[in-house]
Amino acid sequence: MEFLTLMSWIAIIVLASSYWFQIWKIHIHKEVRDLSLIYHFLLAFGFGLLIITAFVEDSTIFLVKQVATFIPVLIIIGQIIYHQQDHWHDDEDEICRKCAE
Repeated sequence: MEFLTLMSWIAIIVLASSYWFQIWKIHIHKEVRDLSLIYHFLLAFGFGLLIITAFVEDSTIFLVKQVATFIPVLIIIGQIIYHQQDHWHDDEDEICRKCAE
């Protein structure tokens, strides 16, 4: 049982880290054009519901996992909203469709 608990905590760290790496990438590149706002809203809603479930079931590890993934998803939603009007150029295109330059 101790091994299973350890594996669960490692999974929480890995899952939460993946979201934090996405946050860092957005922070550095300021690019959110390929990210779906609806997808992240649905993720946040689902994680929020599961936080309530974990609280009701009194499952500490499940609650920590849900909070550890819910918070970064909220940050990503904020980044998408904040950067959605930013101006990007695609260096591979001869003419940028956004600005025609």
